[in-house]
Amino acid sequence: SAVLGQQPVISFLPHGHGRLRRPTLRQVFQGVLLVCVLLPLWLLVTPDTSPWSWGYMAGESSQSEYLFGSGGSRKMMAGGLPLPGAHLKHLILVAGHAVYVGKDYSQATRESEWFLESYQKVEGEAASFVEHIRLGVLAAVADPEAMLLFSGGQTRLDAGPRSEGLSYWVVAEAAGWFGSVGVRNRTFTEEHARDSFENLLFSMCRFYELSGHYPEQVTVVSYTLKEERFRQLHRDALRFPEARFSFIGSDLPAAAVGALTGEARTVASFQQDPYGCTGELLQKKLDGTLSQWAHPIDLGAQTCVVYCNTAARGYTQAESLGPRPIDKA
Repeated sequence: SAVLGQQPVISFLPHGHGRLRRPTLRQVFQGVLLVCVLLPLWLLVTPDTSPWSWGYMAGESSQSEYLFGSGGSRKMMAGGLPLPGAHLKHLILVAGHAVYVGKDYSQATRESEWFLESYQKVEGEAASFVEHIRLGVLAAVADPEAMLLFSGGQTRLDAGPRSEGLSYWVVAEAAGWFGSVGVRNRTFTEEHARDSFENLLFSMCRFYELSGHYPEQVTVVSYTLKEERFRQLHRDALRFPEARFSFIGSDLPAAAVGALTGEARTVASFQQDPYGCTGELLQKKLDGTLSQWAHPIDLGAQTCVVYCNTAARGYTQAESLGPRPIDKA
């Protein structure tokens, strides 16, 4: 019998043995080895119950590779802090277009307060940014299970270490959240994206970081002109189900001459290179941006990194590691 206060060590014995014996060191080693073999096999064959999960992903064009975790969910942030968005299911993404450099965020409708590229220096451009922010807030108000994300990295070297995502958040703050201050607690930033594809990709990962799971529904807020790019190209590149994808658009400023031509060129480039790993798409991400040196998104044990084969600081076509994830209904 076991000594009082101690737990007996039980071993499985052949029939006829009436006594309990402590396992030998060899038996313990064999048991540990068996667990090490069977546990990975169990994890491999156990179906994932998350609404949408990623594994290794490589494009059909074999131009890039994305490494994600195995999906599923987590309950705590790094350091044991509770997840602020654990109860949220809907990602509302407002894609940033510029960095705010003014000192008074209440003046956000003035073009002079933003760091703009030459093609953006038209009347109404700044007001269109504020309209996107407002539309994102209104969409989040309509769904109490939505997380609002302002997405955009440090895309202008001359503007300093300021991100588009944080610029939009502070403008919303200055505007009093357009009368819906309660949305503030469900609004966060994604500050790494350098183009529209990364807006969607990194916002998915940021949602996971803040909630512990991937979104069941995604809504993108941007110019109506860019709906095809987001809905048909970027969404498809990530294999997110179209039935759970929505788009809220606004008109371009009337003075934005040449926008249609520029968008057609960008769409054609993403059709050839869905992940932006080569040519003009890559160069635009590398030129004049600080985000390439920013800290990566923390997904705990998971990562959200774009792998384009690199040679020095350049990129070449990548080898495919496997199929893209299968859509889940």
